[in-house]
Amino acid sequence: MRRTSSLWFSVVVAAALLTAGITPARAQDPDDQKRGVARISVANGEVSVRRGDAGEWVAAAVNAPLLTSDQISTGPNSRAEVQFDSGNALRIGGDAVVVLSQLEYNRYQMAVERGTVTFRVLRPSTADIEVDTPNVSVRPSKQGTYRIVVNETESDVTARAGDVEVFTPRGSQWVYAGQMMEARGTASDPEFQIVRTLPNDEWDRWNDNRDRPLTASKSYQNVPPGVYGTEDLDANGTWVNVPPYGPVWQPTAVGPDWAPYQLGRWVWVDWYGWTWVSYDPWGWAPYHYGRWFNQPGYGWLWYPGVIGVRHYWSPAVVGFFGFGGVGVGVGFGNVGWVPLAPYEVLHPWWGRAYYGRPGYINGSINVASVNVIGTYRNAGVRNGYTAVSGEDFRAGRFQNFVRPSGEQLRQASSVNGPIPVAPGRANLRFSDRPATTVVRASANAHVFSYRQPNPVQRLSFEEQQRGFSGGSSARQSVGTSAATPTVHSEPGSWQRFGTPRVSQTSPQAERPQVETTTPSANRGWSRFGDPGAARQQPVQAAPRSDFRSAASPSGSYSPNSGGSRPESLHITPPAVRERPSTSGGYSAPRQAPRAPSGGGNRGGGGGGHHR
Repeated sequence: MRRTSSLWFSVVVAAALLTAGITPARAQDPDDQKRGVARISVANGEVSVRRGDAGEWVAAAVNAPLLTSDQISTGPNSRAEVQFDSGNALRIGGDAVVVLSQLEYNRYQMAVERGTVTFRVLRPSTADIEVDTPNVSVRPSKQGTYRIVVNETESDVTARAGDVEVFTPRGSQWVYAGQMMEARGTASDPEFQIVRTLPNDEWDRWNDNRDRPLTASKSYQNVPPGVYGTEDLDANGTWVNVPPYGPVWQPTAVGPDWAPYQLGRWVWVDWYGWTWVSYDPWGWAPYHYGRWFNQPGYGWLWYPGVIGVRHYWSPAVVGFFGFGGVGVGVGFGNVGWVPLAPYEVLHPWWGRAYYGRPGYINGSINVASVNVIGTYRNAGVRNGYTAVSGEDFRAGRFQNFVRPSGEQLRQASSVNGPIPVAPGRANLRFSDRPATTVVRASANAHVFSYRQPNPVQRLSFEEQQRGFSGGSSARQSVGTSAATPTVHSEPGSWQRFGTPRVSQTSPQAERPQVETTTPSANRGWSRFGDPGAARQQPVQAAPRSDFRSAASPSGSYSPNSGGSRPESLHITPPAVRERPSTSGGYSAPRQAPRAPSGGGNRGGGGGGHHR
């Protein structure tokens, strides 16, 4: 009954806000959806990130944001996890290199240059997912657990649970639960064999342990669509029903003087500007979605937002203000912030209006004299606001708190839009630790992509800094970059190079079912697209010999090529299937063809684990 009442209240509130012209949960700029943000949810051992805007290596930290072209590197015996939303996550093992080729709303593409990773589809998802390796492209299309190992000469794809389709220029091949594909050779003409999967090892057991809190999370049920990272709330707080908001979350593993937006740091992220990176272990969802308020008898509570309305990620949900002297700019020398309470207006400081034009920051500052206590509901609560000197803000020192006087708070300057503090190199770091795993070069810098990445452009850090001083060299166009030529293709039956093009009546024509009659006589390595390959039974691996050259094919691209995109691989006749231009989503079938009868250790479908 309480749940029904709170849901009804949320619907009523949402309708009232929309009628008043206030949308409490939306992307503040349509381009935000083209600039997706992933989360580092695990960073054990030596994990470093090479920032795609600055080219600088920084130590990874839990709750740090990742954008397109960021690179993750792990040292020996280290591990990391990257969450893309509530249903999709990438686990990265030791001594690995992964580049995020393209992140945008509902599309996640990444390149594994070396190492062991597992992509986990935890819940039903419509996301367009692609994991590229030096010679094949892996596209999960259903719930499952997909392990990918990349070394200097080979890519191994294991379906621990679920089925996955593996693409090459010559065609594609399904790998079913309980099977492993070994693919070797160049991306232009790889060969493969299907064998029984190896027994679960310590890496697989660690992945299973990570799955449990994610799939069993109760907090996931109490948040609106689009909010993720909530599994960390379960062990660090409790959900209580507080009218009129309904279910709200109360942190319990905090001290009596704790308050939101104090334990952490402000990090500069291109397009999004000043972004809060929390040191609280649960500090992702409560600082990028929803609102905070302080309730007598409870203390600080997090309201996740209106149920039933999709919520989008924000770099933080605060109001900025300045006070005291001259130093930072616009007449004040200290910077303060206060968490916004439910339904207080958020004035975005990021997006197209403030990004990519010469002098875009100094030409867009909107400062008004306000009484902070009277303007922000949480400012009147003990420790409800936080402030540091402008010098400490620029130097990345956010624990040297400044306590303004009552008179300063009554005559402070409210900043609606970007605060006039230019970022420095210290503001690129997610923590005070130095980066320990720095990749100098990679033999597998070129990977094969089923679909060539075409992300929006990121400005260099130097160009972003010039935006504060009115420099004339900042780019003026920050929309979608020029389209990269795509791989022209048609769906339908597989073809060999040189054979006539097969026409289809519909671009959505269903792929042919896998034949289940006679197993391949070769029972070893096969070419993608060979008729016998589709009938291949899983057997023990054949002796490995005569590996092909590791030279990069014309259809590959380098994730670390400094932002330049390669020419697409042209195939005549086409063999790689590309999603039709009229379709809004990935055109691969959501259900795999049936596995060949007697096909080895075939597990159950869906998201169940095969042992």
